Amino acid sequence: MSISAGTSVIPNDRKPESFADIVNVAMEFDSSERRFIACQSKLDPLSEGQVLVRVLCCTLCGSDLHTVAGRREGHDRGVLGHEIVGEVLGWRGEFTPADYHGVPLRVGQRITWAMSVGCEHCFYCNNDLNQKCDSLFKYGHEASHGHPTGGLSEHCVLVAGTPIFPVPDELTNEVVAPVNCATATVSAALRLVNQTHQIKNATVLVVGAGMLGLTAAAQLNEAGASRIVVADPNADRAELAESFGATDLIVDETLDQRQAMLQEITNGRGVDIAIDFAGMTTAVNACLESVRMGGCVVLVGSVFPSDPVALFPEQAVRRMLTIRGLHNYLPRDLDDGLRFLKRNHQRFPFEKLVGKGFPLREVEQAFEFAMQQRPVRVAVYPSSDS
Repeated sequence: MSISAGTSVIPNDRKPESFADIVNVAMEFDSSERRFIACQSKLDPLSEGQVLVRVLCCTLCGSDLHTVAGRREGHDRGVLGHEIVGEVLGWRGEFTPADYHGVPLRVGQRITWAMSVGCEHCFYCNNDLNQKCDSLFKYGHEASHGHPTGGLSEHCVLVAGTPIFPVPDELTNEVVAPVNCATATVSAALRLVNQTHQIKNATVLVVGAGMLGLTAAAQLNEAGASRIVVADPNADRAELAESFGATDLIVDETLDQRQAMLQEITNGRGVDIAIDFAGMTTAVNACLESVRMGGCVVLVGSVFPSDPVALFPEQAVRRMLTIRGLHNYLPRDLDDGLRFLKRNHQRFPFEKLVGKGFPLREVEQAFEFAMQQRPVRVAVYPSSDS
């Protein structure tokens, strides 16, 4: 639930009509010319139920990098960025908007919100697939139409019906920003696993040691997996996985070598669960070949075109495999992700995953740094000129 009845609370200095006086600066990305354009304009009047937010921090997701590099389709022109933490400035409407748990929002409150917003009444929303809504809205993925709805902007306007979540005081902006993408997606992946298999005491293969893979190692560790094997060709990232709960590492090995190591780890049986966050055909094949009879494979990373996978139907049948695909997440997964971070932010070094921060005016440098240096995450601070 995102909007609930309550007392209308609009501070004197933040009445809806005063928002039109705010001059917003945003860095719009023109996908046809592959360049950022600095745009300065007054905000359009808010519509009923919309919430105005000052963007405090936006971390760059891999999908943002793919869009800028031309590997992923985007709108001709729009504001990228969906891993966002913001501060509530105000709203328009007769009633005070509420967060996901029904608690009224407060001006000045730090929040994050679901990356996608469903209509709540179409076929997919009624079948627990809100992220595939017939009229889906996605932050950081929409064309610019008067309101900034991406994180690479000083302000962001939340559409009515957005699942909003308060940020716990103990979590820094940098730790919490990726929660509404990477952390929530991992929570969703583990939710799918739990529908058919048990994580506690399981041996799990995690392919990819980026933000998703590292977060998965940590969540699997908390869930009681007995062996957490993280595979990544980048030795530095793979070693980082140890501090996030990985028990075994596989670095830059051939498929045959990887299979031999997994056979040794599992006494020849194969892993109980394999989760792919890399998306490459070799990674998917590794998951399919590594899992034991009756095991579970969850595919998360294949969000761009790749070569076909050699899966023989007879193998899936005789080995009784469970194969699940996951794209994005449900609001309850974001809630689970936030709760996980609140419990574990001191146990696992999430604060180390943001390599560097940039002001909004240096967004091109931020993307160059992210692509060339390949830290787990890079932050942009739109409301700060530092």
